[in-house]
Amino acid sequence: MRLFALFLFTLVTANAFAEDVTIRFDRSWGLLVGDQIQATIHLPVDSSQLEAHSLPQVEKRYGPWLQLLKRQSEGTVMTLTFQIINVPAQTREVQTPEIELRTEAGEFLTVPATALELGSFLSNTDGSQYQPRADAVLPPQSHQQLLTELWIAIAVLFVAILIWLTWHFGLRPRHRLPFATAVFELNKMRFLGRKNADEASRQLHHAFNRSAGRVLVKNDLSVLWQKCPWLEPLADEIEHFYQQSASHFFSREPVEQAPFSASFELAKKCRAKEKMA
Repeated sequence: MRLFALFLFTLVTANAFAEDVTIRFDRSWGLLVGDQIQATIHLPVDSSQLEAHSLPQVEKRYGPWLQLLKRQSEGTVMTLTFQIINVPAQTREVQTPEIELRTEAGEFLTVPATALELGSFLSNTDGSQYQPRADAVLPPQSHQQLLTELWIAIAVLFVAILIWLTWHFGLRPRHRLPFATAVFELNKMRFLGRKNADEASRQLHHAFNRSAGRVLVKNDLSVLWQKCPWLEPLADEIEHFYQQSASHFFSREPVEQAPFSASFELAKKCRAKEKMA
């Protein structure tokens, strides 16, 4: 019986506190995005008796329409400054969310919801249009750390590109295999738009000479087969290349040199065999 009486007393006390909490806005109509409004809340207890974690949090969004910018308390009066951060598609009346407070004695106080009229940026029936207001003020942020990390990333990228260029065009060519060098040089010629058939033929001759370890002519191809037996499957194409090259450079009536594309294709085939050797 005592427990039941205590429960009833607690319930009645909570209701009495709920009825004693009132809220009033300084303006509740004609509100647009960016407008700031002030809510005055009258409490049944001194604000110092409220638990700190139950107080409304500054820079927090309350419902879809409001964000709390500032909170002040003096005695039994609490003042909250809100900013309108969103509006509906059409001008209409909306309800503010309820705010629940808790006293140090464990009693709950509920700040009731209040009606506000929010305007829209859409044209009204008269054809006029609401003017935009300032948006919600964002807290200042420092971008120094982000800029520092960005410059570090750019520096690392620059060093990596420099190392790659040094290796690709400086150190690596010394260690390239003969047909790898030929394909690289022919690719460079093609990229620069200098598809010179004679230069392509000379690059391919240089690759064959390096592979055989001596200067080759058509009659010395047996040396190439001994040194590079993996080139024998391409013997017919290589012999045709040497025959055409000899006819172009050493014949009394020079024939046309093998086109750049033919030399390039033969170099790629030899490079494929070179990689498998």
